[in-house]
Amino acid sequence: MLRFLNMFVLIGLALVVISVLGFATGGKFLYEPGQDQTRYTSLFYLAAGVLMLVNGYVSLKNSPPAPVAAISPAKSDPEVRPESV
Repeated sequence: MLRFLNMFVLIGLALVVISVLGFATGGKFLYEPGQDQTRYTSLFYLAAGVLMLVNGYVSLKNSPPAPVAAISPAKSDPEVRPESV
């Protein structure tokens, strides 16, 4: 499960959540002092979030599969003996 949470996906999810909050508050959530408020700001955040999610999906599809580690008990070397106290 954690393999699917790379940084592209996490940033994409954050941008989509910010975009939804921007739509819900009428753009007041995305207001930055000194900048003009535009009605397209939430759409920009949504587009950036979707782009990051697509990038995360592509990077997951192109990455090699995780190696399967064989679980075996630790074998001790017969020639190595613990020191006596």
